[in-house]
Amino acid sequence: MINSDWPIGTANVGTLASPELVDTVAGAMDRLWWDRPVTVTGIEVGAGAATLHVLNSYSVAQDIVLRTNEAGLVDRFAVNLTKPRVARWQDVDAELTKSGARYSYQASKVNDGKCTTVAGTNVDESLPLASIFKLYVLLAVADAVNAGTMSWTDQLTITKEAKAVGSAGFDELQPGARVSVQEAAQQMISASDNMATDLLIDRLGPGAVERALAAAHHHDPATMTPFPTAHELFSVGWGKPDVREQWKHASPQARAQLLEQTNSRPYEPDPERTHTPASPYGAEWYGSAADICRVHAALQAAATGPAAPVRNILSAIPGIELDKSKWPYIAAKAGNLPGDLTFSWYTEDRTGQAWVVSFQLNWPAYRSQTAASWLLSIATQSFGLLPVG
Repeated sequence: MINSDWPIGTANVGTLASPELVDTVAGAMDRLWWDRPVTVTGIEVGAGAATLHVLNSYSVAQDIVLRTNEAGLVDRFAVNLTKPRVARWQDVDAELTKSGARYSYQASKVNDGKCTTVAGTNVDESLPLASIFKLYVLLAVADAVNAGTMSWTDQLTITKEAKAVGSAGFDELQPGARVSVQEAAQQMISASDNMATDLLIDRLGPGAVERALAAAHHHDPATMTPFPTAHELFSVGWGKPDVREQWKHASPQARAQLLEQTNSRPYEPDPERTHTPASPYGAEWYGSAADICRVHAALQAAATGPAAPVRNILSAIPGIELDKSKWPYIAAKAGNLPGDLTFSWYTEDRTGQAWVVSFQLNWPAYRSQTAASWLLSIATQSFGLLPVG
């Protein structure tokens, strides 16, 4: 079932699993199905139970634990990640290479806003940022707050059109409801709320995020000028009508026109393309590991005076389990779009030394949440490789 081209469904699973586990088993099998083909590398069989050792299509190892009851129905089904062992930076490269992804990662020391690479690969290669792009929006907000052209208490109005791109933080609020700039900024970072992001971009006005790109020394701001909103880029990448090919071959001027055209129609996702990457067509936000380090450093530098809340906004959800006695401050932003997976952290160790660690992976196919768990396990171990005092 997992390696077939037919999606996993509860009807099929219902013939194999005990009734109370049908939904759980179907969900677990669905995640395996998206990462097919799955190859069995070993099996252990016991009385009414078995453990399968498997590799998925991007070489991530998992254990599938099965147990059947007296009726022969599955009454236990667990899929556990086999975490890779990372003892040196070469292990990071080996694991990422095995995954078949285009990748970049970097660990940097940050002093006086300057990033010095400690370890990394492809650090200057421009790859999809996914939701890490929201750091530039937050920097534009911080700059506006410090300049006095925006206040954290300014109110933003939710609209039906804005909700169409997804709102993890404000999903229960109805059109017409109002949220503050600070609430929107917090949800943009902690919940990666796309609606909040677009409301902030709209409030900032034309050119604000482009100025933030330049202020953070993005290697090529022109590639994201005009800066796409979530509505605009999602419409190009996954909406109706399908304009991916047009986007891929369009000049910068024609791309700007395509973005503008998306604002004349509601965002309507195309179910045929929901799980297909748009980055092969260039429909993404782009940056390098070096860019990611610089924007994190720029945000910390901007988090003074009226914009001081930026530090708390960035650190509300660390997104990683580290020893707090060693890492008292952890700021984070990650992203996940079909085929694109990114993580980034700005941390301060117990001596006050600042570090930025980031990962960008890009595949030509959709990857399940397993990819994020696998990459997070690598990232967590990477912090143990830093020469921390």
